[in-house]
Amino acid sequence: MQQTATKPERRIPALAVSRGVGIGRVVFLQGEKRHFFRIDLEESQIDAEILRFRSAVTECTLQLNEIASHDPHDSNQPVASIFGVHLLIIEESSLVEKIESVIRDRGVNAEWSLKVVTDKYLAKQNSVADLHFREKYLDIEDVAERLMTALIGSPSMVQLTYSGAVVVARELRPSAILEINNSNPAALITERGGWTSHTSILAREFMLPMASGIRNLERTFSHGDCVIVDGVNGQVIIDPDTDTLAHYDKITAAYTVSNDLPDVISEKATTLDGVEIAIRANVDIPEAYQLARHFGAEGIGLFRSESLITRPGKIPSEDEQILAYNQMAEIVGKAGVKIRTFDIGFDQLTGDGLSSELNPSLGLRSIRFSLQDSTYFRTQIRAIFRAAFKQSIDIVLPMISGVSEILQSRTIIDEERASLAREGIEIGSPKLGAMIEVPSGVFTAREIARRVDFLCLGTNDLVQYLLAVDRDNDSVADWYQTLHPAVIRAISEVISAAKSAGIPLLICGEMAGSAFYVPLLIGLGARELSMNVNSIHQIRRLISGISLSHLNELIERVKTCETADETETVLREHYLANWADLFPPGLLNSKHR
Repeated sequence: MQQTATKPERRIPALAVSRGVGIGRVVFLQGEKRHFFRIDLEESQIDAEILRFRSAVTECTLQLNEIASHDPHDSNQPVASIFGVHLLIIEESSLVEKIESVIRDRGVNAEWSLKVVTDKYLAKQNSVADLHFREKYLDIEDVAERLMTALIGSPSMVQLTYSGAVVVARELRPSAILEINNSNPAALITERGGWTSHTSILAREFMLPMASGIRNLERTFSHGDCVIVDGVNGQVIIDPDTDTLAHYDKITAAYTVSNDLPDVISEKATTLDGVEIAIRANVDIPEAYQLARHFGAEGIGLFRSESLITRPGKIPSEDEQILAYNQMAEIVGKAGVKIRTFDIGFDQLTGDGLSSELNPSLGLRSIRFSLQDSTYFRTQIRAIFRAAFKQSIDIVLPMISGVSEILQSRTIIDEERASLAREGIEIGSPKLGAMIEVPSGVFTAREIARRVDFLCLGTNDLVQYLLAVDRDNDSVADWYQTLHPAVIRAISEVISAAKSAGIPLLICGEMAGSAFYVPLLIGLGARELSMNVNSIHQIRRLISGISLSHLNELIERVKTCETADETETVLREHYLANWADLFPPGLLNSKHR
């Protein structure tokens, strides 16, 4: 793209929620805000109004079934799963019933009843403390918008005018992503939307670069602005100069996945001197592994089972979980899948936003909650045991802070194994792993390692808890330092603990999928990495071009560093001197905390 404007270049930090680089001109999401009017009905009109509403529900159900069964991409299951959630909202929740009740009890039109009910749903959803669940309000809002469109016969608010554009919106619903993607936009920018939202998941599935967390969009951007969305380093560049455009034109090629890849890359990722590195996939949607395997993934290293909870309080039953786990295991095969047990708190379990904690990250959540209220934990353990029959499935316990949690968990696991045996139900033998992501887990990793079959290291939370920095708080972003010496020492200690116990260690989190950090991890002794699907191809290429002998020299230098900035400089200098051609253009010029 040529830049004709003379305005000075501006760079704005952002949250990268879908990797890649997109260059285009700003187009704001089109569509007018709905206006709602209350119409009081006569008694004789109520039944007809309810029939009118039911007709809209039927139309929406048909639309969602059509969307869920057709995806313009080869791998259609992520879309089917997400819009299957929308079907559940219509078919199995109380939404439709409550709207009909408002029509009948208050004697008002369907549009107004829809607004009254969904406003209550959205208010409750937004009160949930956990960001992952709070963001699900977009799914409810999406369903409400679809129903409203069916009621009033309006065309879709999303117009297919976004070819090659950078689409800017305060927020994007999953339906908007699906329709926008059909017109091949360059990238997406939103004010709201975290890594775990359905919108971000779809952006990654469609390989659309996306940046979020930019406030005052209308003041920051103008229609037609030339913009670069840097989904690698987390920034948006407005009115880039000629040199910047040329620089990023080269980078975009590095993030363009070839359609000529073989059906399945079966070779293991191996360094120049023959060290094998197992690359596994982090997935929230089971079927996403089909694409991961295409890129060379060896199994699912982390399945966040809480992704099965479509809304707060809607914990899947034992049979529902068995079905989901079986689907994953069948897709993955012998490579296996590691299921992290529900990493949730009280408000997610009950759907009661009023009972949220002041500081949920340090509160009653994850393994703590599983052990305090073990009902749903026991159900999940039973489901995993049953799904593991003749399947390769393992259990990962999250947020382990010491041996006592392992002992308590094993007691429950043993009890449920015995119970299933008494019932004559066939079960498998899943291995047990512990997720190390808090400081106490690091300092007792050697003791923990003697009690489990494998360890997982969650780098995102490890940095947050070790440095006492909220990774979602912009005001302390500079203190979130992945390369802090304490973080590197903690990683080294956990790797050493696993090695001493003779058990595998799997590293998850953003470090495992970032080219800048992977050589450091391998040099420290990591041999298994689990990452998001879009990182696999790039990381495999990097691994194939580095050697352990060079890494040993690098690690010795890193161990002498006293600050994150010093460590970053040492890594960058080594990469530039030895492996500059292995990194995407621009990556080594960017800041890495």
